[in-house]
Amino acid sequence: MGYSVFPFLSAMFAVLVALGIARLIAGLAAFARAQDRAHTYWVHGAWVVFMLLLYIHLWWSLWDLRGVESWTYFKYLFLLSGPAALYMATTLLIPSSEVVEDFDSRVYYFRVHRKFFAALGATTVWGMLIYPVFMGQHDPVLGWLLLFLAVVIMLALTRNERAHAGLTIAAWALFLTWVISYGFQHSN
Repeated sequence: MGYSVFPFLSAMFAVLVALGIARLIAGLAAFARAQDRAHTYWVHGAWVVFMLLLYIHLWWSLWDLRGVESWTYFKYLFLLSGPAALYMATTLLIPSSEVVEDFDSRVYYFRVHRKFFAALGATTVWGMLIYPVFMGQHDPVLGWLLLFLAVVIMLALTRNERAHAGLTIAAWALFLTWVISYGFQHSN
């Protein structure tokens, strides 16, 4: 009788996702503690919340891989590279909790935006390759991922505040459309 290695392999994926979620929640708590000493920028805050939802969606989407029968070490490394890149983006987006005193999230956001969006772009490219690598088929949300990647690249390349505001709203619209269209239900 065969057994599935998926529960075992998904454990490290879960650890990386949990670390990212914990980092985001700890960052939000640090901002809440320093509320009167920190200057918040809504675009930065929008990306913090976006990342939290992205981790939840990433974990939810992992279920699609439960039927993969052939696992190799390189496929496993590839599987872990996505949440690792997302964790790197999170670490860039959320400063260490010691820095929150007199913290200006607008200044910080524009100091790290290129690296943050580069890591998020790498995560997006990884997301585009999941279906071809593991299932040998075209990703059903490739169009959304390509649009999201375009938004992320534009955000990495510009420092224009209006562009960041508009593209952040566009990223949220893409994500919500994607989740509403494809992400609410799993089949057994």
